[in-house]
Amino acid sequence: MSIGLSKTKHRITSVQSTEKITKAMELISTVRLKKLLSASSKERLYSREFESLMGELFAHDFGTASHYARPNEGDLPSLFICISSDLGLCGGYNNEVFKWVAKCAKPTDVIAPFGLKATHHYANDDTYKNIDHDFEKLSLASLDLDSIQKLCLGLKDDFNARKYARIYVIFTRYVNSITFTPIRFQFLPVQIKQEKWPGEEYCPPLFDETPRHLIHHLMSGYLASVFYDRLLDSQLSEQASRRTAMDNANDNADEILGKLQIEYNKARQNAITQEITEVVGGANAS
Repeated sequence: MSIGLSKTKHRITSVQSTEKITKAMELISTVRLKKLLSASSKERLYSREFESLMGELFAHDFGTASHYARPNEGDLPSLFICISSDLGLCGGYNNEVFKWVAKCAKPTDVIAPFGLKATHHYANDDTYKNIDHDFEKLSLASLDLDSIQKLCLGLKDDFNARKYARIYVIFTRYVNSITFTPIRFQFLPVQIKQEKWPGEEYCPPLFDETPRHLIHHLMSGYLASVFYDRLLDSQLSEQASRRTAMDNANDNADEILGKLQIEYNKARQNAITQEITEVVGGANAS
């Protein structure tokens, strides 16, 4: 009985130690989630205003539309930028992104892994032979707006050079603390709702340059804005997914501890009963 008690007690100690780690990780994810929520809400406002401005410019770009609004013609592959996490322990967050890529991308398309998990996944996936390694060395946690602007400028140049027909970003949209959905966002050519501001028929806007010239001049800033917004959304979803996963782990640990405690109490009671029985039996024999 003492061996059984010792094993059960060791298991209880082990589960308690694991629960301390998962609770600490849940707290860290909660703090990061709050910071990212604030940053994401501010960036989304900026991104939407920028998109509204670009929509106004595209609406006044008369004649043949800018090439940024049309896919490159010809038998060209599409580029899929897959945004994953650098760390694990976030439930099915990364697997959902990979499933969405498999659903949207063709074997002839180019995959650009963004994040260590995507890098490792596509290094062992024989479905896609064309892998763009330019994003693999980028760290999600250390990216700033300047780095993203350089990255988006390179993507814009690739599109202008007719390297890809379309460029997509596969990211995870944050809905709430327990709901996050993988999304395919068409990065280039842009898909902007083209609508004029109310009352323009009475007071049309005056542009210092032609709308086409302004579109081409502002395109790099717009692309950096929307990419940064999607990147923050992905990080937000990652932290929310990790917090949920750690919360579920804590619940499971509490359930296991409850069962182990009952098992320990039963084994301890049986050991006491056996000792009493042996003492009474010895007394009767004497």
